Amino acid sequence: MPTKYTVTITALGTSSVIVLPKPVVDGFNLGKGHKLELIVKDDGIYIPLEEQPSQNSENDTASHKNTQK
Repeated sequence: MPTKYTVTITALGTSSVIVLPKPVVDGFNLGKGHKLELIVKDDGIYIPLEEQPSQNSENDTASHKNTQK
């Protein structure tokens, strides 16, 4: 069954921001740096989800190793 959330559009500098509820972020394994695609149709806005790269990508691992020296 679909779950409905109400979100608020807020300002961040000259941009507008929608904050995703934590259950949505956690449920789809999303996090900082993930990119989402928006599809705008006459009847709404859709966010199809594709598999996101691992949070422990090679770049993250390399930078983490450098901070532990």
